[in-house]
Amino acid sequence: MSKHPRNRRGSLASLVVLVLAVVGLMQGLAWWRDKQAADQIKAHLPGQRITMYSTVSCFYCAKARTWLKAHDIPWDECDVEQDGACRATFDAHGAPGTPLIRVGTRWNLGFDPVWLAQALKSSERVAEQAQSSPSADTSPRP
Repeated sequence: MSKHPRNRRGSLASLVVLVLAVVGLMQGLAWWRDKQAADQIKAHLPGQRITMYSTVSCFYCAKARTWLKAHDIPWDECDVEQDGACRATFDAHGAPGTPLIRVGTRWNLGFDPVWLAQALKSSERVAEQAQSSPSADTSPRP
C-alpha cells in the first residue's frame, strides 16, 4: 500500500513541472513576439506618425501607453473626451470604443503591436510607390 501514494506524488510533481514548463514557454513566446513587433515598428516608423484616439479612463488605452513607452515608440495621443477635434474624428469613424489607432490612412480598433508593425510597413510601401510613380506634374513629357 505504501507504493500507491508515492506514485500519486510522483505523477503530481511531474504534472506541476509540465504546467510550469508550458507557462514559462508561453511567457517566453509572448516576450519574443512583443520584441519582434517593437523592432519592426521602430524599423518602419521614421517619417510616419502613430495616433491613438483614447480616453483617460480606458484600461486598454493605459495598456497601449505602457507598451509604447516601454518600447520607446513615439506616438501622438488624441483624448476624445477633452479635445473636440479628436472627438469629431473619432465619431466620424463610428468606433464603438477606444483606443482607436491610426497609421497613415489605416485604422484599427484596439491596440495590437503586430497590426501596428504591419500598418507601418504597408504605409511605408505606399509612400515609396507614390514617390517613385510619375505624375502629370513631374512628367518630362509635354
